[in-house]
Amino acid sequence: MVVFRRGKAFVPTMAQTEAGFYLAVEPVAVADESDKTGIEEAVASAVERGNPIVPTPTRDGYKDYVLLKYAGVKSLSTFEKLARTWKLSRRSGNFVIAPYRPGQYGGAEEDLNRQESVPDSVPVREVIHRLVQRALSEPADMGSYQDKV
Repeated sequence: MVVFRRGKAFVPTMAQTEAGFYLAVEPVAVADESDKTGIEEAVASAVERGNPIVPTPTRDGYKDYVLLKYAGVKSLSTFEKLARTWKLSRRSGNFVIAPYRPGQYGGAEEDLNRQESVPDSVPVREVIHRLVQRALSEPADMGSYQDKV
């Protein structure tokens, strides 16, 4: 996952909880949005780390979204107002590059109309390059939470 906000790219480690859902955890890499190579290296490092399994946090134990301190904001709603999120995953023998959009009932969801499937025979570095290229070439307001209805 890579989240773009106010000229920065945030790339957290995505951990899988014992309950099966994913959440962003340390370490988190931060790069300037203008540093395409730095963003690609950060995403590649996160892919290499994989998805560690962590205990499922309790509601009280999961108060703070890890990216808030890196962005210098105190609330998730403030963070999300200008955030653009992209995900790289593997499904059915393919890499999937998917931007997120505001969810109909709050939160965020993959934008299925804008996702791209890439055969997993393509080297992962090429797929990461494509992810960063797409994310940086889209208008800043496309997929951000500022347009939420």
